[in-house]
Amino acid sequence: MNLLTGRWCAMGVCALLWLILLDGTVAASTTSGIQGIQALYDQKEYQRVLEELAKLDADSVGALDNRRLKIRTLLRLGKPKDALSDYDDLAQLLQHDDQSILQEVGLAFVVVLTQDMREQMRGVAYTALKEWQSPEGISFLQDGLNDGSGLVRALAAEGLAKLDGGRRSARFRQSLDDQAALVKEAVLKGLGKTGDASLIGLVEPLLQDPEVRVRVAAAEAMCRVGRKQGCRLLEQSGRAPNPDERGAAIRALVDWDEAHVWPFLIEASQHTQPSVRGVAAMGFGRVPKPEALAVLSKLLRDPLPPVRVAAAVSLGQLHSLDARTPLRKAIAEDPDASVRAFVVGALLELGEPFDEISGSVSTLANTKEPAVRTALARALARASKENRAAAHSVVRSLFADTMPRVRIAALKAMAKLDGAEAIPILKQGLHDEDDAVRATAGGELLRMMSIKE
Repeated sequence: MNLLTGRWCAMGVCALLWLILLDGTVAASTTSGIQGIQALYDQKEYQRVLEELAKLDADSVGALDNRRLKIRTLLRLGKPKDALSDYDDLAQLLQHDDQSILQEVGLAFVVVLTQDMREQMRGVAYTALKEWQSPEGISFLQDGLNDGSGLVRALAAEGLAKLDGGRRSARFRQSLDDQAALVKEAVLKGLGKTGDASLIGLVEPLLQDPEVRVRVAAAEAMCRVGRKQGCRLLEQSGRAPNPDERGAAIRALVDWDEAHVWPFLIEASQHTQPSVRGVAAMGFGRVPKPEALAVLSKLLRDPLPPVRVAAAVSLGQLHSLDARTPLRKAIAEDPDASVRAFVVGALLELGEPFDEISGSVSTLANTKEPAVRTALARALARASKENRAAAHSVVRSLFADTMPRVRIAALKAMAKLDGAEAIPILKQGLHDEDDAVRATAGGELLRMMSIKE
């Protein structure tokens, strides 16, 4: 080897060593940078996290953990739409859903509406959180107890009442002092479910509340914790001349003691007030006696459509009785399209072959009235196992409806019909142009994924 060749070899070795050292320095720098970005995230410096992620090279940014970090950062910044776009890229790369991230994305579409200026949108959000029925939702529901709307606070209270941790929370019990009767009613019902007799001191004063529905709820709670005084008051209210008091008491009696509610339902079914007859009609679905069929058949011909809807829904629950005959007659003769929609649902729940009523379903699905199409979507969710495929096909078409409330009803129906298999369509709902539809899709995703787990 001559001197010149030796020099080139030496230079080559040096160059190679320099490249190796440089590559190690870059790798160390990149690792250090990623750790620093994670530290920023832990410190809730979310905007800086995005800025630092943008500085990384393409390979580093594309790493799965960094993609997840970016999605979570966008969610913390209240940008669920941007996070969803990045999530779609992640799912495509993985060729499957990342369950944890998808839950976070779904929740974000719900939570963002809890701060919306529109009462209706906040109502959609807290309805979704209420139906989630997860301990993870307790903190959000507790925040809802501070909302400026009594209706929204009531939804939050109802959600907390469904959860053991929610019922035990001090914030929930403090809401017995809320100004809205709906809120106090929800809290009392939740406290009754605890069966905790030590709560009597909180409940008993509300037996004198000026609002009738609060007094009835207090009596129900007292009864549930073993106080006969509450049971007696509840039964007295079940025959009260005040229609609101009577209706509230009968609903409570149906939930508390189905075996002894029959006389109250019979009397209520003949009441002059339609709201009381409607409560009775709903109650009969929980008491599958042969005599209920005759009473519900009569209520299915009531002058008021809401009473007929309640009767149709209850007839669909009488699986051990021949309830199809009055329903078939109603689908042919009832003048109200919304009533016919729920009659369809009842027949499908009882196993009536879909082909037998497909003509009525098609007519209802193509009506110009959004309320009817909404009612049909809700009703189709009740289809029995053998009718689910055909019902799903109609509901899927309603998901393409121009009206948000129809799409919301369709999403809920598909979740009920398909269970966890509805997740792909619920993900599609997250891309909807309407805030309420997206929040509903997010809420149903949370519910479905909780069941799946």
